[in-house]
Amino acid sequence: MTEDEIRDNAKVILGFDEKAPDVKQGTGQITTFNQLGFKGVSDKPDGWYLPNDKQDIALILETKSGKEDVFLEKHYVELVKNIEITAQQYKRVVGILYNGTDVRVIKHIKGSEQYEEIADVAKTLQNKRYYIALFKENRINKQLIYSLTKKINDCLHVQFGIKNLYHRMIITACALVAKRYGAMLRYSLPP
Repeated sequence: MTEDEIRDNAKVILGFDEKAPDVKQGTGQITTFNQLGFKGVSDKPDGWYLPNDKQDIALILETKSGKEDVFLEKHYVELVKNIEITAQQYKRVVGILYNGTDVRVIKHIKGSEQYEEIADVAKTLQNKRYYIALFKENRINKQLIYSLTKKINDCLHVQFGIKNLYHRMIITACALVAKRYGAMLRYSLPP
């Protein structure tokens, strides 16, 4: 397939053909970054998802013909250049390199000089929600849970004199859930 055919297919798969309020999205061969609001930048992305809210996640698409290997360094460099342009206005950017078969995904956070290539992404091109979710993963901070659990258990045992382990576990679980949802945890010593 030609690069144009791949770009047209990617537009539909990614959902860049959908109308959405407060988002500039689409694909093309002649649209410049300047036309997309990046003053003075004449480079042309193959596809873009640019929310009006600059705190949201932006997506940049770079397509190649079916004969091109997306794992070549020159294609990586081109995608990173487009990510850097987009990062002038967006804190979080996902770059997608696609040749109709292979997908290569790079994540970037503004202020970081690191570009994280995501190795365990889907092998086929997905809808934009999939790539946006790469930044929305909620990771569990085990160390924080352990330290909070210890503090709560110590407090229950020492301050309140609760010796029954089963009761401490129930109260600790309730306190952790309350903490997760932003509740203020206060205690007072009995008279």
